[in-house]
Amino acid sequence: MRARGGGILATGNEFRRYAGYGVGDFGLNIYWNALSLVLMFWYAEVVGLSPAVAGAIYFVGMAWDAVTDAVVASLSERTRSRFGTYRPHILFGGGALGLSFCLLFWIPPLEGMALIAVLTAAHVLFRTVYTIVAVPYSALASRLSYDSVERTTFSGVRMFFAFAGLLTVSGLWFPLVRHFGGGEDTAAAGFQAAAVIGALVATIALMLCFAGTREKPPPGRCASARPPSIWRFILAIRDNHALAILLMMIFLQSGAVASLLIPLSFFIDVNAPVFARKEVVMTAYATATLASIPVWTVFIRRFGKKAGWALACVLAILCGLDLAISGARVVAGVPLQIIGYGAAFGAFGVLVWSFVPDTVEYGQWKTGERNEGAVFGSVLLVQKLSGGLMGLFVGFMLSQVGYDIDATTQSAATVDGIRFHIFLMPSLLLALSTLLILKLPLNRTLHARIVGQIGGSK
Repeated sequence: MRARGGGILATGNEFRRYAGYGVGDFGLNIYWNALSLVLMFWYAEVVGLSPAVAGAIYFVGMAWDAVTDAVVASLSERTRSRFGTYRPHILFGGGALGLSFCLLFWIPPLEGMALIAVLTAAHVLFRTVYTIVAVPYSALASRLSYDSVERTTFSGVRMFFAFAGLLTVSGLWFPLVRHFGGGEDTAAAGFQAAAVIGALVATIALMLCFAGTREKPPPGRCASARPPSIWRFILAIRDNHALAILLMMIFLQSGAVASLLIPLSFFIDVNAPVFARKEVVMTAYATATLASIPVWTVFIRRFGKKAGWALACVLAILCGLDLAISGARVVAGVPLQIIGYGAAFGAFGVLVWSFVPDTVEYGQWKTGERNEGAVFGSVLLVQKLSGGLMGLFVGFMLSQVGYDIDATTQSAATVDGIRFHIFLMPSLLLALSTLLILKLPLNRTLHARIVGQIGGSK
């Protein structure tokens, strides 16, 4: 049975297409989730920076990453090679990305502002190379299929691999740190070894993605005649009403996820020994996320993307409210609300990357020009900007609630402050995103009509 129209099962050839693309996000999410779950902890607990400084470095790197998205998107869209438009960036950028990731977990023999400057530069370097690979990888989705329903399947398979990357980092990072670091969670040598292993696995995954994908020519006329232009990048967003609303939704949703993941290591630490080890709690979260992907994919195909978005937001908000009112409901060392967050957040991986390609055709329908690079670059821009701002906010929050990097036990006020943050920020941001989806001018029927019209304009 084909994964088109009403079917959800794929033939062998189709599965290879889906998996060939999805495996790339496994590699990228080893990097993304290592930074989301580990980097702030590394800066504060291993390097010894204050939470506020750690948050500032995190923000600078993410902000730079967001700024470079526009440049990379404009340039990559005009790449012409025997490998296609977007695939060469995955091939030639994958190795450099791994090397820059390893550099993130090196402590230079410096102190004070010199140390902070070098750590910031390493973060900026990694974010630059990450953009060179991740923006073309995301834009590649718009060249794999032009069917809205099949894109949901592509997105579901991609997110299965993406959250497998989350599961890998969650379950293996700190065990690797302890294995190579003499049994300590804060051993620098252990972090460095984990980074090298993660980079090797991620690089292999990206090479498999390059080998397993093929690009299709786009329907209608592409905006390929004009040179790269940041102004055209801005105009593509301004003239695409569906994209503009979706970007606001993604900004809020990305902030909600980051507001949980960035302080999660600290939340586990301050609740020891009631909570299990970091990898146990993080693996439970990642497993719930991964297990929910097929369920969300089927639900979204059956009831639509807007219904899926609203339901996921409601479930996450209910988990947050229960955490705030009842405290952590711990079973086998794992807070059940964190598992609930994981199951709810799994929806957004499917939703975001099935919504985004549809806005490419919407913009082409409205303006007569196809701006894949601008669309996918703008999505990554808002994701990174949102995550960077949340990293800055988390660093400030930890300082405000009295988190002490030298203390073996944190105060009750600190524990409650972190718990309240993990309830409030995801709930508030997701509630706002639910209001925005009501104004999104896209649905399955309209998209099919759009593709038919622009396909006939060649």
